[in-house]
Amino acid sequence: MNDDSLDACLALVADRHRRRLIEHLRHNGNGETPIDDLIDQLHQAEPDITDKRQMNRDQLAIQLTHCHLPKLADHGIVEHDADHGTIEYRPDEQFEAVLDGLPEEPSLTNP
Repeated sequence: MNDDSLDACLALVADRHRRRLIEHLRHNGNGETPIDDLIDQLHQAEPDITDKRQMNRDQLAIQLTHCHLPKLADHGIVEHDADHGTIEYRPDEQFEAVLDGLPEEPSLTNP
């Protein structure tokens, strides 16, 4: 992997919502997954209300649909079908190697 590819991979995993989304799809995404389900799971995994970084579900949905999903789709990591409201993970060998080197993210099913 060259430096530019590594930089691009690291930029994709720099955001905690994107990491959690990627990890969930990586381990649970068999085929197309409804975006609303992913938003619900990410929102439930948010820190409690005392954490000033917590956002409401609508803010999270906007952030995912207008920032994170398009960014991942642009790099071929996911296929985002906005018309059908689904997302599908597209494994990539180099990206998977970067993910394997990261600390494990908290589970979305057991926040």
